Amino acid sequence: MGEAMAKAQQTATQRFRIAPVGRPDRSAPVLRPGAFRPGPLLSDIERMSRPGGALADEDVLSLLVKYFHAYIYPGSEAHAVSLSEISELFWRFCGMWWEGTTDRPDDLGLRGATGGALRMLADLPKTGHIFRSIAGRPAMPVDVTGGYVGLDLGTGTGILLLAAYLQARRLGAGQLELLGVEYDTVLAERTGLLLGRMGVGQVLAADARAAVSYIDKVQGDITFVANETIPAMNQRMQSEHFSAIHASLFEAAAARLRQTVFFPEVLVAVEPKSDASVVLSRQNRFQVPKYYRNVNVYPRAVIVEGRLTALTRLGKDFPRLIPAQVRRFLPRRW
Repeated sequence: MGEAMAKAQQTATQRFRIAPVGRPDRSAPVLRPGAFRPGPLLSDIERMSRPGGALADEDVLSLLVKYFHAYIYPGSEAHAVSLSEISELFWRFCGMWWEGTTDRPDDLGLRGATGGALRMLADLPKTGHIFRSIAGRPAMPVDVTGGYVGLDLGTGTGILLLAAYLQARRLGAGQLELLGVEYDTVLAERTGLLLGRMGVGQVLAADARAAVSYIDKVQGDITFVANETIPAMNQRMQSEHFSAIHASLFEAAAARLRQTVFFPEVLVAVEPKSDASVVLSRQNRFQVPKYYRNVNVYPRAVIVEGRLTALTRLGKDFPRLIPAQVRRFLPRRW
């Protein structure tokens, strides 16, 4: 499995290296100046956690870039960091995957899969859309004032666990139990330290495909589950562990998932030869139907914020807040 993960990361790195044409203006801010909210990340989290409070797209992107900075420079979450400082770091990080560069993630102290996870975070439009859909959810199917249990399976940088934290607090949840599960031990440790400092939750180094390794760490019915281990659109569903993670979770805790909200709520994949669509949802435990398991199906769309959205259209509300010369150099989730 370790060899497969390394090969996948190498492929992603090579794909990213050849994507940009030319070089960006490294003095350009990663957000339009009017879109940036000054102040510490911790203050933003506290403000955005208030029930009934606004959750503008500007708030979301400001939080994301500050979280990015705090992930690389631990402790900066407690201090005001300027947009110019964040932008300088952002360009330095993204430039590590451009053709001809000599910089490497190790130069920023990023080991293991940390660089790859941060590249997903740095796709600001898509990450912003996903974050907003989770943190800004207006209601849950159950009363959360008695408690909230959230899981982020394949947590990476932990940004969706932070979104679940905001969701819970904005909905007036009582006791919170938030757990991220991450296979890469280096990544799990770094993410766990950051989320722990912020009082968000815990991260367990474990294989999310083995729910027995984590399910007893949280108690009671599960309120929310995030699983964004979705392959790129040109990769088969079998190339990632999205369905295997859900299969194990349902096998271990089906009785605790009756009212659970999932991200994504629905994933739609396509078999290109027949142009047939297959739907993965809680009704089939997010499994590819048996008839299609021996053929190639590719992810195409998700239901997010109640709407079926193509993966290519995810994040469509956010580019207006990001300068054009920045957008063309952003890494891509899918």
